[in-house]
Amino acid sequence: MELMADEMQDFQNGLLQMKKMTNELNTRSIPITTEVMEKQLKFFFQKQQEKEAMDAERLTAIDVKLKNAYILPKNLGMIFGSLLILIFTLIGYLIFEIIELKDKEIEENLARSYKTFLQENPEQKKAYEGWLENQNIP
Repeated sequence: MELMADEMQDFQNGLLQMKKMTNELNTRSIPITTEVMEKQLKFFFQKQQEKEAMDAERLTAIDVKLKNAYILPKNLGMIFGSLLILIFTLIGYLIFEIIELKDKEIEENLARSYKTFLQENPEQKKAYEGWLENQNIP
């Protein structure tokens, strides 16, 4: 019995102690602060902004490189341009030769026609020769 009485007394003491602690907790004000959270968030946002700034710098560097990049290499472009100039020059020269050839053919046809005319009309030939002699006199 004595054991039980001791246990009951210990139990009551524990209850009284618990009531005291509960009263202390109810009367005590615990300030709720978010300073630690705010510091951690600020630190996180700062790190995040630094990462974003680095990413932005990398993206601008890539953008600049892409703007300066050529679809074709410079040497290939120069070769292609040279070939175009050569082709245009060749086409122009061939057109000029064809025109000259046609002009020569026309002149030869006229000269033949004129010779046949002079052979068929001897009077005109004499008049022409006389005119030529008058032209050559200084």
